[in-house]
Amino acid sequence: MDNSWGKDGVRVSKIIRGEPNDEFFEATAHITLKGDVEAAYQDGDNSNVVPTDTMKNTVYAMAQDHLTADLESFARSLVEHFLAKSGVDEVSVELASTRWDRVGDQGFTGGHGERRTTRVASDGNSVRVEGGISGLVVLKTGASSFSGFPKDEYTTLPETDDRILATSVEATWIYDPTPSDTTATWSLVRTSLIDGFFDESSASIQHQGWQMATKVLEAVPEITEISFKLPNEHHLPFDLTPLGLEDKKIVFQPVNEPFGDIRFTVTR
Repeated sequence: MDNSWGKDGVRVSKIIRGEPNDEFFEATAHITLKGDVEAAYQDGDNSNVVPTDTMKNTVYAMAQDHLTADLESFARSLVEHFLAKSGVDEVSVELASTRWDRVGDQGFTGGHGERRTTRVASDGNSVRVEGGISGLVVLKTGASSFSGFPKDEYTTLPETDDRILATSVEATWIYDPTPSDTTATWSLVRTSLIDGFFDESSASIQHQGWQMATKVLEAVPEITEISFKLPNEHHLPFDLTPLGLEDKKIVFQPVNEPFGDIRFTVTR
């Protein structure tokens, strides 16, 4: 019988600490195995069925030493690993990398779904002009902490003084008066948002957002109010010690959901 089994959507990210620049990589893996597993279907014999959870764990385990910008090399390492398993005849590994562009020593922008937005409304007497940006994905590999928060019997989140901080910035702002060149002003706002995210360390995503808002209001006097939506896009540490490996704390599991949903407005 023709069959296959595998694991898809395995997202992994990794920091390579450097002086002065960190490197950051993110990829999504799709693993497919083929082999002699007819007994699993016909007799319930799983002796040759590599668990898909094992496939997932293998991606994280091997990423610690093998994941770099050379995706082909990492994919080959995974193929060779699974091909050595009993009952496995064919292996296919597909990897898709997420592009991150460097900003400074520990900062990156990515996503490439960025949009400029605007909204103009009038009641016939006055006109309200808003500018905006969405999909500005920013990430930094350090200079962010989170501690001193309230804890109860359901709190499992550990305090940290150094973590990955990532978000997809959605911001809208009100002009009063409207600048003569809104395109140049929008570019200045974007630069100020990036500077506010990367130039200063932060104690939370809220703290980082305040710094971003402050940079914008300082740079553009025509903006009277700016509102943010900052989802906290988590890269969770993946503990490799249960797999019998030294955990160098450089391998992470990116997750889309659930996510922190941070919203606020700063008025001049």
